[in-house]
Amino acid sequence: MARRVRMFYGFPSQPPTVGETIDHAIQELKTHHEITTNRVRFYPWPAIRSSGGNLAQTVINRIDSSQIFACDLTYPNHNVSFELGYAIGRFKRLFVSIDTSIESSTRHFRRNYFNLLGLGYSTYENHKQLARALLDEKPWRDMSISVLNQRYRQPFGRPEMPQLLYLSPPSATSSVVKTVEQIRGSEFGTTLIVDDPRDNPSPSLDWYAEQLATADGVIIHLLSSQHTQSREHNTKCSIIAGLASALNRPTLILAHAPFEPPIDYEHLLNVHESVKECELVVAKWLSGLVPNLQRRRPRRDTPALQSQLDLRNVLLGQHVAEHERDGLDSYFIETSPYYRALEGPTTILIGRRGTGKTATLYAIEASLKRSKLNHVTILNPVGYELEGLVRVLGEISNFSERGFLIESLWKYLIYSEIALSIEESINARPIYQDRTSAESDFLQYCNYNAQVLRLPFSSRLDKAVQSLQDISHITDTVTQRTRISELLHATSLRELRKHIGLVLEKYDSLSVLIDNLDGPWSPGSHVTQLSELIRGLLSVVQEIPRDLSRSGHGLKSVKSRVTVLLRSDIFAFVQPLMPEQDKLPTERIVWNDQSQLKRVLDERLLRDTPSHLTEDDVWDRLFPKSVVGISPIEFIIRTTLPRPRDVIFIVKSAINNAINRQHSKVQSDDLLAARESYSEFVFRSVLAEDDPQRLMLEPILYEFAGAPNVISISDIRRRMLVAGVKRDDEEWYIDLLCDIGFLGIGTRSGFRYSREEGERAMLRQMSRRIARDSGEPEVYEINPAFYQVLQIE
Repeated sequence: MARRVRMFYGFPSQPPTVGETIDHAIQELKTHHEITTNRVRFYPWPAIRSSGGNLAQTVINRIDSSQIFACDLTYPNHNVSFELGYAIGRFKRLFVSIDTSIESSTRHFRRNYFNLLGLGYSTYENHKQLARALLDEKPWRDMSISVLNQRYRQPFGRPEMPQLLYLSPPSATSSVVKTVEQIRGSEFGTTLIVDDPRDNPSPSLDWYAEQLATADGVIIHLLSSQHTQSREHNTKCSIIAGLASALNRPTLILAHAPFEPPIDYEHLLNVHESVKECELVVAKWLSGLVPNLQRRRPRRDTPALQSQLDLRNVLLGQHVAEHERDGLDSYFIETSPYYRALEGPTTILIGRRGTGKTATLYAIEASLKRSKLNHVTILNPVGYELEGLVRVLGEISNFSERGFLIESLWKYLIYSEIALSIEESINARPIYQDRTSAESDFLQYCNYNAQVLRLPFSSRLDKAVQSLQDISHITDTVTQRTRISELLHATSLRELRKHIGLVLEKYDSLSVLIDNLDGPWSPGSHVTQLSELIRGLLSVVQEIPRDLSRSGHGLKSVKSRVTVLLRSDIFAFVQPLMPEQDKLPTERIVWNDQSQLKRVLDERLLRDTPSHLTEDDVWDRLFPKSVVGISPIEFIIRTTLPRPRDVIFIVKSAINNAINRQHSKVQSDDLLAARESYSEFVFRSVLAEDDPQRLMLEPILYEFAGAPNVISISDIRRRMLVAGVKRDDEEWYIDLLCDIGFLGIGTRSGFRYSREEGERAMLRQMSRRIARDSGEPEVYEINPAFYQVLQIE
């Protein structure tokens, strides 16, 4: 006799029509021969309320004892989302229903669920259609199908350092700022993974599962119902909270008031009305998590030691470098900008999103730290700290020496950061290692100036701002400069410079690496002040190596280098403001060589496969010979933007598809499905490059839905007009579409995609000239990366 099959059905209690429709469908199905033959038992969630005890735990127990989890996602609901995430983490067979007669239901599903989970769903408008949908899908026929990758059934090897995942909301509220500061000051500070929607706009379920599999805990920060983007963010977080619970990860859920606690995860939730209340909750939770870190960390054999090539062991690492600081060095591909930055003295590394700026920084750091005679300082301000600097600029509009003030602020912050890192490195040494007299003097100096030097970046900034409040009335230029120097350099930069030279006298070099300057460059930001801020930094970083190289009068010469990483669109905005633009020590990170992108994949694939195999062996054994008539690597390159992030994303997605479909190797349909997921990902990722003062990129892109793949300039302008773009902004947005790789520019040698803004200007000028001479229209090509999401043939 067939084993009894249990199906739990989750749905919101409001509106009641949803429950009524599901109940009527279940009653109609109970006597159907398909249901009776397969011994299917339905458990809609209201039916278990009479079981007594804790309702949330009863729901979880019922999901655990059921083979199938069904849910209705017509209306987003925190309880149902949590249950869905939990069921996914328990590898349950899923059935999803949506009432398509409800306006916006499918759109809400796509925004809240599809982009994250890639789920399909069954549609209905009444109980008879719902019953028919269940009979058509027959989830009880194959209950081995699960959304989550099967590799998560096995224990993952834990990283050597404790790791915490923090799901940050899109709004950097004061509570969010304080929470990040608390975590960075804890044992999780150096390995914290921050899931920020601005930096990681389209994470997949597998990405979250991979983080949770190795994390010691997760903090999830929800928004109040009054915050913008709260519905989408809180729905995603509810799903991940359920997934974390299923994977048995310690979880803290924070929520800004006002927030109605969902029953299912009320026991994990803390609603805070003040920053102080949030701070106390986080501190208590972190202190309770620390003892768990002392347990022995289970480790499994690495794939390289296994004799068989198994697709389930190919992890590839993260497509976002910020989330993989420790493991990145093992498969980083050295490029010309990487070597230039190691040579110094000042290098400004410029690249578009996803081209590997942060990966290059981590590789430079790892390379330098191989020698104990290289000291490395990393200045990596989070978004809200730079926003604080922007706030300063807004408050000093009447300073005649505004440029001098900005440069002085940067010099003060950079030198104090160097001092902090030196102090930290000295204190981190074993107690039996003797300190030099210079080091002892330096520590004494830091102790004496602790009220300034040991403050966090943001606090140092606030203190500096407060000190400047009373000098705005000074109009004399010389006097104002003198007072700025006195107030900002309260610890005396010369004295600090002297101590740095003495401590590092026998070192080979001091390297300062500056990253994450694009955080505030987002919707609503003050672009003019930000560009002024970055211009000041680019001036200062060229002075610092010269300043540190000086000797005499008690100063010791220190060989130093400074590397700044900057997004290319921001640099294009700032560059015209710089004096002597042609002398800026810039290096661009571009990936137009297909062999380089293949090497990125080869290195990652080889890391997770038996050591006796070559890259060609791995491709032959793990991937099909061809996809739509071309090789897999050519299919991957043609389908994606030329960036490491993108090729890694699509290959990871294809491997996950293959594992979920129980394929022993990636097949053509796995890569084709990955292309669809990637197209959604790249669409969302390029939106971050919009001008925050215009914010028209998303409606523009949607206007290209169903367009021909080759399109004239007049058609482009017409679509922009329909999207609501102002005439004065048309040319700017055409340039942007070329810069982000959406449009290829028509030339006599075919369509070319610009690598940087200067090349784009040249190519567009050529295209206009060719069109004029030939009498043909100026034409552009839409990048194949966007075909799936925009339904372009």
